[in-house]
Amino acid sequence: MIKVEAPSGEAARRITSTQPGLEHLTPYFLPFNRGKKSVAVDLRTDEGRKRVLALADTADVILEAFRPGVMDRLGLGAQAVQERNSRCVYASLSAFGGEGDGGRRPGIDMLVQAESGLLTGLRNAEGTPLMIRSTIVDAASGHVLAQAVLAALLGRERHGRADVVKVALYDVACSLQANSISLQLNTDGAPDAGTPASGRTPFATAPSGIYRAGDGRFLVVAAYVPKHWTLFTELLDRPDLAEDPRFADQAARSRRNAELTVELNAAFAQRGADEWIELFRKAGLMATRVHSWKDTVDSAAFAESRLGVTVTDGERTETVVRTPARYAGFTPAADRPTPRLGEHNDELLGPTAATA
Repeated sequence: MIKVEAPSGEAARRITSTQPGLEHLTPYFLPFNRGKKSVAVDLRTDEGRKRVLALADTADVILEAFRPGVMDRLGLGAQAVQERNSRCVYASLSAFGGEGDGGRRPGIDMLVQAESGLLTGLRNAEGTPLMIRSTIVDAASGHVLAQAVLAALLGRERHGRADVVKVALYDVACSLQANSISLQLNTDGAPDAGTPASGRTPFATAPSGIYRAGDGRFLVVAAYVPKHWTLFTELLDRPDLAEDPRFADQAARSRRNAELTVELNAAFAQRGADEWIELFRKAGLMATRVHSWKDTVDSAAFAESRLGVTVTDGERTETVVRTPARYAGFTPAADRPTPRLGEHNDELLGPTAATA
């Protein structure tokens, strides 16, 4: 994969860690650019555009993430590329995907989180909305775009036509909330229909959530399937809950989730979180602790999944999270660290390519 950057480099190259001793890490660039090749080109110049079009002549896929219309104005839009290379799938990623002026707005993960409703119900004790700290919309959009491109490549092979693919962060963020937004679409006039009010869950999935154990630590339990609910109450030594008419079925438990949570927290107070989790897991129920990032990378699950990958090139060593997909026939690997800016200009653009 060839990454085309401006002569100054992608902005994420300059967003570095602020932790002492780790100032060299670029957490917004490092995980997503391992194994790529970098060319630095000024697309504002005729020479730069000419060189990128030359790369596109032999490409299977072009991916671009400018605001809608920018690549067309540069003469590098889908029509210009596909007139030269009819087999090239052209994929565009934008912040907002609407057809009006709003679709041309710039945006990043944080803005899209806020505008898509993804922060609904996430507030601190003072009522301030809480941001999801990981760039979940960016990451999910990358996966959606990859799937769309693969579908377009399959369509090209079957039907002989290279398609134009468009994905927007906003659309993906809304699709991540399909259950809650579908509920809202079918609720006449009620604001935030998907927001739990007074402990009531919008879907019949209680008990499922975060509870406090006797040692003050938190655990996550999901026991809403009928057979799991019965077993759950037995393990809690509260079989009376299964007979309580307030909690007769999934819908009733969700309607009275606040009352149920009081009962469950009282039961959980009898043991520590790890004791409960071990007990539930042995019985086949779903339970875990709320992990920090350190807990995650130190966990057996992370090690068993071999999610940490270290690549080396000379004196450069980088450790990142591997690509999540697994294949029976081969192991996907990008065995080179992230490229230096313009590192492959001579190789890909020719020895006379300017890098500044």
